[in-house]
Amino acid sequence: MAECMKKATKNLQASQELQKQRHDQKVFLTVYQPGQGVWVLEHVGPRALHDKWSGPHIIVEKKGEVTYLVNLGSPRSPLTILHVNSLKPYYDRADLTLFMATDEGQEEESDSLPDLFSNTAADGSVDGVVPAGCLTESQKEDCRILLGQFSELFFLVPDQTTWCEHTIDTGDSLPVKSKIYRQPNHVRACIKAEVQKMLDDRLPPPTPGKF
Repeated sequence: MAECMKKATKNLQASQELQKQRHDQKVFLTVYQPGQGVWVLEHVGPRALHDKWSGPHIIVEKKGEVTYLVNLGSPRSPLTILHVNSLKPYYDRADLTLFMATDEGQEEESDSLPDLFSNTAADGSVDGVVPAGCLTESQKEDCRILLGQFSELFFLVPDQTTWCEHTIDTGDSLPVKSKIYRQPNHVRACIKAEVQKMLDDRLPPPTPGKF
C-alpha cells in the first residue's frame, strides 16, 4: 500500500508540472494603469461559488509587479491592495455605436409590418393584373385576352371555383398541434384583419376533416 501511495504521489507531481507548463504557455500578465476601471472579485461566502465580481472600481497605484492599490469606495477600507488575479478589466460600452452598411440606393428596412392587403384592396377585376416582365408584348397581349375571356376564373382577390377540385391525402397521420404563444400587440390587429378578410372572401371553406 505504501508503494502504491508513493507511485500515485509521483504521478501527481508529474501531472502538476505538465499542467503548469501548458498553463504558462497561454497565460499573460495584464497590466493596469492608474485611473483605469476594473472588476474586483469579492469573497462573500465560505465557498468559492459564492464569490462575485463587483465594480467598476478605480486603480489608484501599482504597488508591485502583480499587486495594485484599488479604490473600492467602501467606508471601512476605501483603499485596498489586491492581487492581479482578483482583477479583470472593465470596458465601458455606453459610447459604442453600431453602424449598418447598405448598398447605395438601397432603401432602409423599417420595423413596421408589411401591408398584407396592398393587392387585395382593388376591386378584384383583371384590369389590375400585370403580366410578367419576361414576356414579350405579344405574349402580354395574349395574357390580357385570356384573362378577359376567363374573367370568372382570374381575380386579384382569391375566390372559390367549381371548375376544379383538389384533394390532399393525409393518410392515417394525426394533426400536429402547435404550442399556443402570445402574439405582440402590434401584430395581433394585423392577424385579425387578415383572418377576417379570408372569412369575408369565404377562404378557406369549411372542412369535416381533423386538419
